[in-house]
Amino acid sequence: MNKFIAIGCIAACSFTPALADDHGADSMGNGAFTTLFVSAADVDSYIDSVKSSTALFEAIGSDAAGYCETISGRDEVGQLMIWNAFGSVTDALVGGSKYDASKAAPDMASQREFKYTATWAPLKPFPRLDPGYERAMRIKLKPENLPAFIAAITKMEAEIIAAGHATFMNGLFVAMGGGTTEAGNYYLKSITSSVETHGAVIDDYFAGASWGATYNEALAMIDEVVNDQFEVCEQFYTAN
Repeated sequence: MNKFIAIGCIAACSFTPALADDHGADSMGNGAFTTLFVSAADVDSYIDSVKSSTALFEAIGSDAAGYCETISGRDEVGQLMIWNAFGSVTDALVGGSKYDASKAAPDMASQREFKYTATWAPLKPFPRLDPGYERAMRIKLKPENLPAFIAAITKMEAEIIAAGHATFMNGLFVAMGGGTTEAGNYYLKSITSSVETHGAVIDDYFAGASWGATYNEALAMIDEVVNDQFEVCEQFYTAN
């Protein structure tokens, strides 16, 4: 089965006012989101169609919605994720039960090939909902290493921001109901506002940035990188 990267931000990201709070590194995030993974014949046209379907987002009770288009490391041409953010896992499950994307109206279904859906919970919250240019990685971690890994990527986020990369964010998520594609994986999102700002972070690391030691510490805890992709993400809906 193809592995279609989610989030984004993640930013496929979760969206709730609590995400702006200062959470400890060992605490779980708040909120949740649902994702729809598709392969679109014409990505731009399909996104335009989804953007115009605001009544659907209202009907399922979405707090925010957007898309992430995979642009590097894609498994198929037209690889795309549509995300909806909710204030809790309960809201996400209830919202997801109100619309079956595999049974979309013919005019929408004809524009894309349905892959699968999933519900996600954040293990480390984002400081804000601000999708942009994102590195999305499916990883495997030993459960006993999870608290230390969350602490490391939280520390790394603060160090990278302090180094002058103001828009940088890290997120970590776990899927529910994602089938064999998502089972056993954690989803790591590293986000900046643009391709230029993201590239600057990577260049900084290879130039010997001091925060690189924390990155290497986190990297050493990863047992396997299942998938590694770059995405461009955008939010196009916010509830009134």
